[in-house]
Amino acid sequence: MKTDPSELDASPATIENCEPRLALSASLMGAWLAPLADPTQDLAADDAANSPAVDAPEYLPTCQATPAIEANLVNPIAIANQAFNDLPIAPAVLNPAASISSPGSATTESSLDQLFAQSTLNTDPSGDGDSLLDQAARIGSASQLDGYGQTIAVIDSGIAYDHLAFANESGQTGFGSGYRVVGGWDFAENDADPYDDAPSGYHGTHVAGLASGMTDTIDGDTFRGVAPGADLVALRVFDDDGNGNLAWIESSLRWVYDNQDSFEFPITTVNLSLGTELTDANRDYAYGLIEDELQLLFEDDILVFAAAGNGQVQLSPDADDLMYPASSSWVSAVGSVDTNGNLSGFSQRADDMFVAEGQQLQSSVPEHVLGYDGYVNDYTSLSGTSMSSPQVAAASMLVRQAMQDAGIEATSESILQRMQDTSVEHVDPTTGVSYRSLDIEAAIDFGTSNSAEPEPGTETGDPSSEPAQAIAGYEGGSGADALELDLRSILSGDANSNLPLLTDANGQYQISMDNETIVIDAGAGSDTLQIFGSTGNEQISLRPTTGANAGSSTIAFAGGVIELRGFENVTFIGGGGEDRATLYDSDGNDELRSSQDQAQLSGVGFEFQLEAVKKLYVHATAGGNDTAHLTDTEFDDQLVIRPQFSSMRGGDYFQAAFGFERVFAYAEAGGDDHADLGDSAGDDIMSISQTRSLISSSGYRASALGFESVEATASLGGDDTVRIYVDDPDGTWHTSESLTQWSGNDGTSRIARGFEHSQAFENYETVPVGSSSLSNDPSAVAATLVAESPAMTTNASDLERENDEHLRALRLLFEELA
Repeated sequence: MKTDPSELDASPATIENCEPRLALSASLMGAWLAPLADPTQDLAADDAANSPAVDAPEYLPTCQATPAIEANLVNPIAIANQAFNDLPIAPAVLNPAASISSPGSATTESSLDQLFAQSTLNTDPSGDGDSLLDQAARIGSASQLDGYGQTIAVIDSGIAYDHLAFANESGQTGFGSGYRVVGGWDFAENDADPYDDAPSGYHGTHVAGLASGMTDTIDGDTFRGVAPGADLVALRVFDDDGNGNLAWIESSLRWVYDNQDSFEFPITTVNLSLGTELTDANRDYAYGLIEDELQLLFEDDILVFAAAGNGQVQLSPDADDLMYPASSSWVSAVGSVDTNGNLSGFSQRADDMFVAEGQQLQSSVPEHVLGYDGYVNDYTSLSGTSMSSPQVAAASMLVRQAMQDAGIEATSESILQRMQDTSVEHVDPTTGVSYRSLDIEAAIDFGTSNSAEPEPGTETGDPSSEPAQAIAGYEGGSGADALELDLRSILSGDANSNLPLLTDANGQYQISMDNETIVIDAGAGSDTLQIFGSTGNEQISLRPTTGANAGSSTIAFAGGVIELRGFENVTFIGGGGEDRATLYDSDGNDELRSSQDQAQLSGVGFEFQLEAVKKLYVHATAGGNDTAHLTDTEFDDQLVIRPQFSSMRGGDYFQAAFGFERVFAYAEAGGDDHADLGDSAGDDIMSISQTRSLISSSGYRASALGFESVEATASLGGDDTVRIYVDDPDGTWHTSESLTQWSGNDGTSRIARGFEHSQAFENYETVPVGSSSLSNDPSAVAATLVAESPAMTTNASDLERENDEHLRALRLLFEELA
């Protein structure tokens, strides 16, 4: 739902339960920060030494001591909220079709764009500024480090994904695969559309722009976030009135953990420009709710950054120095400084926290904020630690990218240590608190190394060593060529010490990497390429030569990118690094077979094979009736199957299949494996047995074989039916109107949620749904089912005949699986 500006509530919203209020730290959207929110106010000199006391607005209740909060999710911590009219926003509408005006002004399109060019860019016109935005712009220009290959999760009020700041390389905006905002969830409205559309919404879009926005103004100037090459995930945890709760934030953090590898590029970073004030009264409650999720993310090398808070002036004597979760040991807190590097007067602070500029920063806002004009490219200025946090979060992505390119293991600890070691320490003269500003240009500079021993036969002066011919590209003929591309000689992090080798029928060539991209064109014919990866991290993308997904294939490695054209058959053998492969299907009926160490995508006229690749993403979007076979790893695997998306994750391995009409998953390599199957929007039929689970509807069929635990959920609509079959008497049934669950004594389980019709069978006997007792009397069973299923209109005799048919089918199924 998108909101009309005329519907905005101009009255201040009340604050529920003021002691544990959860405030949007930034945008100075928290009620007690309203006096600082005027974008026309000069905050540049507002440091801790000269900040006057700021009185809370009259409508903000005085917070009294509150008893300990019970850890009950049905009592959410309310979020301090403020209506738009209490947050003045400077006009910055770009309307290419007509002159623009705002109340009390006569701003023209050209003068407004000039204002945008001067202030919206947030950068020093000389290009020599020290802000993170200045540094990131120089880094992107010099080294192309821009966060590409990663995804940042913005947990906030949502993202206006139609904003031009989030357009893809083709200039298209949207939500989902192929766009820059690749996914997300709205926890406030419990749906899959996390658009930043609320009357109180805009905060998340502003934050996302500072992290990863990128677009041009009318006159060619550029708005640029810190990591504009990164993809984004939008997780909305505030409702239309700006209210939220820690339970939604807990769910969003769990969502990130569960979906960290569900997209083309992994989620590596989380930004939380929000928080709550903790005291002895509520600290245990908050910690108990989300500390475990924060720890899981940190241990999975997903860094979480959070705003320190804007309540320094009114901070309660018994409150923690930082807002939570910024105060968590698993989270990196971020404070705000002015353009001189002094702590902002409103910024909460603690020793060794990171800082970034957080005053008067321009960034993207949704179309509804400044009035609809049909050109979704609006910007405005906000201040607060919420503006600082996404910059530092995105800066960590540049450091991670540089470490991976240099062949250095990028863990949570190593990235943060690198950021701290290269940072500049400051001391606040008023409080004595030390804080750190980032020198990202130093953090990404790992130099080069050429100290490795030379390969046998290549020592200087060895007469037997004949260097291969150097080439800057390759073009094949019209025949069926067979080529080999060898990256194994490349030293991790230094592609210039040993260059890639290309071999064809006529000899061997050394590929010069002087150009930004090298092209290897096989020409016409049915051509084959075998690639040997290095010990570093490679990213390979393979496309067929014809059809909707046709195009050039690429392989990116330490030091360069090679474009591959005209190859119908490609094999890639990984060299032991954290390699990632993305495959695309043809227009025909294609088949994917994937396991821990091998994968193959084949169709008419093409075949792609992979060995020793840990991350695999396959897109079957060109058409045809496509089938995917996913096999587990030796580790504990998690299978997720949904219409148009399936994934299998175990250990460091991940397989994702997009757009396949049929998916078959197998757990046969060991480990304790779990399957999560979801329904389609149609009428689905689900069958779950001891060893096999199947779900099908029109155009959708999936099965999971051999998984220890299976959970099926019907949530997308339709009239859905589930039947659970078990032959193990050592288990426990639990049934209700929306849940049917069997739990074995060995830890296995079969669970179905949300199905309109549920039936359960144990050793060929019907288990009454909604009852914990079992009956061997068919008529009693039928009566129970009729009584407890008001939606069922069949009589008892019809139901007995139906049960007999199910029992016959059940026996056949058991015999087939035996």
